[in-house]
Amino acid sequence: MAAIITPDKTLDVRGIACSLVMMKTKQTLDGMEAGKVLEVITTDECTEYDIPAWVSRTGKELLTTSKDG
Repeated sequence: MAAIITPDKTLDVRGIACSLVMMKTKQTLDGMEAGKVLEVITTDECTEYDIPAWVSRTGKELLTTSKDG
């Protein structure tokens, strides 16, 4: 049975283009304490690849991803 992940904060950036999504994600994470969980909700298809790539370069941890629709 998989553990349920409860985000400490949710960033809803639906309808916003890729580079701004990444900027807002970074700004939000920079304002959070280490170990806290950020949920990002986006409609931009590029973030499916951009967020995992950014996470691997910055030493952050990507817990899970999901695609709806």
